[in-house]
Amino acid sequence: MLRYFGLVGLAYLVATLGTGLTDYLTAAEVSRTKALVISGSVGLVVALLLGMIDLAKSGSSRAVAMDPPGIPAGRVPPPGGYTIPTPAGRYPVDGPGASYPGGYGGTFPAGASAPAGAATAPARRRGGVGLVLSALLLLGLCAGGGYLATTAVQAGVQKLSEFATPPWINKRNEQGQERLAAEVSKTGGPLTITVLSVEVTSQATKVKIRGENTGGDALTLPTFGRAQLTAAGETLLPDPGASTWPETVPAGGEATGVIVFDGVLGADTDSVRLSFSVIHGSFDAPPNIAVDIPLQ
Repeated sequence: MLRYFGLVGLAYLVATLGTGLTDYLTAAEVSRTKALVISGSVGLVVALLLGMIDLAKSGSSRAVAMDPPGIPAGRVPPPGGYTIPTPAGRYPVDGPGASYPGGYGGTFPAGASAPAGAATAPARRRGGVGLVLSALLLLGLCAGGGYLATTAVQAGVQKLSEFATPPWINKRNEQGQERLAAEVSKTGGPLTITVLSVEVTSQATKVKIRGENTGGDALTLPTFGRAQLTAAGETLLPDPGASTWPETVPAGGEATGVIVFDGVLGADTDSVRLSFSVIHGSFDAPPNIAVDIPLQ
């Protein structure tokens, strides 16, 4: 029985840990509740199959061990049964002529009784009740233990992911509040800059822009040291590592990206100016460009 529940615990632990990791290592995006259901179902099925195999092997071994000496396993006894000598005084007093259960006859001296195997039926009934209670206890442990194990694995993987992710990536991916009141554009020569979004997070202001170039030369709008976000006398500078603006707008094409500025805009700020102090690539393009952005 101890080996059976050891197999149950091992199978359930493997299934639970595997399901917890699935939430982060595959594209399935398994929720915590779904992970608990999957781990519980798979773990219990595997555990019960292993337990049934183990109990079957144990039952077969006990059946072979109970065959009387000198009698081949599985042979049907003759009428009247086999006579099996038993040393006097080996068993408690029960009277002569006792027999093994299951059809094996036995002749025992006076003062002997049937072997202890005759009392196995009540013990099996008691064992069945214990097995049911143990199974119910196991279900409770699986539900609570599975939830705790899955939660611990998910939290551990999330913390490891946060620790391994560079800070500029976290700055880029952080969600914030949308502040843009309306899309605005500014055109200078062949270049048009359109502001699509202004998102303010806990540590940065992210401005999404689209650049359109109708000219025959590619235009470059660098961010490092050249892009600024100005509001009420305060100037925010960009973080090139966190930004996704490609800086180059191809000839006759367009480019879209996000410029991440360090710092946040105050709640009372109702407008801000995005500017590029330098534009490279064509004599037809303006030397610089600025867009006034309304905020909400």
